[in-house]
Amino acid sequence: MYVSLYSSQKLKQTKSFMMFVGLFFVGGGGYALVRELLWQSPLRPGWAAASLVLVVLGLACLAVATDIIRLKDTYFSMTPEQVAYRVALFGGERTLLWSDVIKLWVTEYFVVFELENSKPVVLRLGSIQQEEVARRVADELRSMALQKNIAINGVSTQLHHALV
Repeated sequence: MYVSLYSSQKLKQTKSFMMFVGLFFVGGGGYALVRELLWQSPLRPGWAAASLVLVVLGLACLAVATDIIRLKDTYFSMTPEQVAYRVALFGGERTLLWSDVIKLWVTEYFVVFELENSKPVVLRLGSIQQEEVARRVADELRSMALQKNIAINGVSTQLHHALV
């Protein structure tokens, strides 16, 4: 199972927002920098440095908006061997092997993978833009955990099968 978590419409909205922010920062920071360098009689280095930082941040936002700096794909991928996901455009990618998962905690807002010899890994479902996709991801994880005989929310799969 592979699901893209960021729709093309949301990606376009993010890029247009980045374009607006970039233009705002470049315009405001550029004006402040020119003002500091040309119109202020005693040069204030702190103000000039802050203005330069705004210009650089604005240029970085414009680079993201125009795909000079490409955003990473947000996705959820699950196979019988592993789970891999990236839920934020600037976030890191996580890959978990099902063989390392000993318990799975699933709520409406997050999924916690308890791993052998490691601290728990949290998948925040609230970071997924579309609510129905977040529910589908949680349902697919529950289903795979049942198939792999992994305890879900503290209930062993043998007990779960007996109850169903």
